[in-house]
Amino acid sequence: MNSQESSIAPSESYMTQNPDSQPLPTVTNAYVQPDSSANLRTQPVHPTDFFFRPPNYYHYHVICKEISNDIVAYLLNKSLKERNAQSNEGIFYYQQQYNDQLYHVSYEIVSPILVNNCLSKNFLGIEFQQNMEQEHLVLTFDQREYLECHLKKYLSQYLLG
Repeated sequence: MNSQESSIAPSESYMTQNPDSQPLPTVTNAYVQPDSSANLRTQPVHPTDFFFRPPNYYHYHVICKEISNDIVAYLLNKSLKERNAQSNEGIFYYQQQYNDQLYHVSYEIVSPILVNNCLSKNFLGIEFQQNMEQEHLVLTFDQREYLECHLKKYLSQYLLG
């Protein structure tokens, strides 16, 4: 194995989609070690508003907002109750390793009915007139931990911008 191969970590594939329903190609990436400055210049920039689906799981709408260091203490000291007020939403804070920029990352579970309706409409041209009762989707603690772990791993492969 040469030195260039040893700086590449295993790759993973994730499906992303812009919120305006413009599908993006499946993203398969290998990320590089932070000390490799030549490779950092080629690190792709990722949108801050996107859909994300961890392996074998629900779809989520994710929004990453850049935050200043001045408000970090305030945000981190908020109560956990206030932090995750809605049962189908969550928030966490992510520090981008490349430039130490902090981001407020929020996510919301996307209804499987909505996913099916969008796929049917956009790919098959079929619109279903279904009972559009509001689904009550709840994120458990384990689901939040699983999603946040995969989002952090995924986001570490990109420069947010």
